[in-house]
Amino acid sequence: MPTQLSGGFRFVAASIAIIGAGPRGISITERLAAYLRATPSKDPLTLHIIDDAQIGAGRVWNTTQTHTLCMNTLAGAVTLFTEPGATVGAPVLEGPTMYEWIQALRGEHSHPLIDAHPHPLPTTFTEEIRTTRPESNPSRALYGEYLRWVWQVALAQLPEYVTVVEHNTRARSIREDGDADAIELADGTVVHADATVLATGWVLPGLSPAQQAFTDSGVTYIGPNNPVEQDVDRLAPGEQVLVRGMGMGFFDLMALVTIGRGGRFVEDASTRSGLRYEPSGREPHLAVTSGRGYPYLPKSEYHSLPPKADLTRLRAAIANSQAPVSFGRDLWPALARDTYAAYYTTLARVRPQALKLPLDEVLAAIDAVDLDTHASAASIFPVAEALSAACADLTTEPFHLADWADPLAGTETLSLEELNHHIGQRMAADIREAVAAADSPIKAGLWVISAGRKPSAIATENGRGPREAALSQYMAFGQMVGSGPPLFRTRELLALTDASLATFLGPNPTTEVSTSDSASDSGSDSGTEGTYTARSHSRSVSATALVDAFLPGPDVRTSGDALVASLRNGSRVRPFAPGGVETAAPETDASTRRTVHPDGTLDARLHIVGIPTGKQWADTTISPMPGTNPLMLQETDKTALSLLRQAGLR
Repeated sequence: MPTQLSGGFRFVAASIAIIGAGPRGISITERLAAYLRATPSKDPLTLHIIDDAQIGAGRVWNTTQTHTLCMNTLAGAVTLFTEPGATVGAPVLEGPTMYEWIQALRGEHSHPLIDAHPHPLPTTFTEEIRTTRPESNPSRALYGEYLRWVWQVALAQLPEYVTVVEHNTRARSIREDGDADAIELADGTVVHADATVLATGWVLPGLSPAQQAFTDSGVTYIGPNNPVEQDVDRLAPGEQVLVRGMGMGFFDLMALVTIGRGGRFVEDASTRSGLRYEPSGREPHLAVTSGRGYPYLPKSEYHSLPPKADLTRLRAAIANSQAPVSFGRDLWPALARDTYAAYYTTLARVRPQALKLPLDEVLAAIDAVDLDTHASAASIFPVAEALSAACADLTTEPFHLADWADPLAGTETLSLEELNHHIGQRMAADIREAVAAADSPIKAGLWVISAGRKPSAIATENGRGPREAALSQYMAFGQMVGSGPPLFRTRELLALTDASLATFLGPNPTTEVSTSDSASDSGSDSGTEGTYTARSHSRSVSATALVDAFLPGPDVRTSGDALVASLRNGSRVRPFAPGGVETAAPETDASTRRTVHPDGTLDARLHIVGIPTGKQWADTTISPMPGTNPLMLQETDKTALSLLRQAGLR
């Protein structure tokens, strides 16, 4: 096949480059194989796989990392294989979920793919393999092994005329070279590709001015990153450490500086967390804060996979909606009704005496509330408050959704000690509700909030709905209640607070750093001495180190990554800008995931998938769940087809 390069034509095999060899890179490879096997090509193909992390696992799921860090997904609720009925163009390749793969490793059943591609594991996984159940949260390292196995399966599906070249190095830039992409790698290699896809995952944006100032101060600052790549060894035993962020990044940090340093959480029924922490003496003290100021809620302990949420009203509202879809006005009232209905339906089952009216009358009252005057693009709170008011006299256990959306409302004047007492009591209640699980009316209502994120995101994606404040509020709320840690992590955090090793500051902190150059002036190797001071309302804490325990989303406009910068400089991308308002995502085409140039034309070769496009497309951070026709696998399928077409093989 002739490829025109800057120096003229060169007759070479067609070539496709996949930059990023984690879950999406693996899936794109498998989908390429499915298309090529279904309609074989007579032309040879070279497939370049480029990643400086572990190929077939990626950075987050590296198989050599500590087993202390776990997935936030259940073993029985993740797959990387398409299923019959999936919305894909190439034939499906049926394969095991992660838990089914684990069962096969235990010898409980077989699967043709597992039999054909055995994957023995190091003995360090033996105990985890033995004890894992469908509802377990496997270690990230074990999920990485599952991914590595799927990678081997995907490679085996490729026809014999496909040559795979793995480049275990970083892509530094992409430039146009005639009719090909010239991809410069960190090892000096230049790869030419007829079609290219970036499946790079969490590429960090540039530091904010404040973060850059913290870095420049010389006082210990650990910036946002994948937790296993944050240098927590810089945190000294007993050091006062300010931590910003209370999601999964924080819980990972907490585990690394406690369990990872020899501390032990011991079962103790006499404590409110059910655990007692036995310190190693090497722990720092964590002063924790975030925008909301409250930890993400623990997942329910169902002892099975989660139930399916009833989203009847939301789905009807979506079906009846027309673009532009206002989440706050068109969808949120229906979703809020579903939430209250779930709460009171579960309450009627577990404590029927709490209802003053029959359940059907309570549900009718929920549906009868006039929410049109309360629905707003600016806030989700008026609708929630209207439903709470309408139901207040119908039960002895009324539901107040707004209290869960803003759990520290009204605590502005509390002292640090009073606030920590309040949060500790509330966390103990969170644990009780998570244990009650399916029998918790509160968890039933909040599960609807969590489940509503995907259909709401799909209904408003790609500019179909404006980026309203109400939508942002809701998505952050859904993240807090639905993407929190496994229950055992919340127990551990409460045990640490009771051991005086974790303190909560409150919401919306301001953070400053003050320095003293005495250590540097004296020739000390300890670096600049200084103090971080964080304030929330009238409360403040001081620390000698700061950790940003969160992973910010990629931003095509500000990323300091050389590869992304080359795309900006080469006019290969533009920010997705619905209504003229720029977002952090690169704009891509709906049917192919090819990038859009600043002038609105489609790029001839470049595709971008997954997490970086999350401001345009829905559900980009969620691992594929079996039985759900996962959007990620639909995306990798359409991208694979486009790669073949752009490379001249279709």
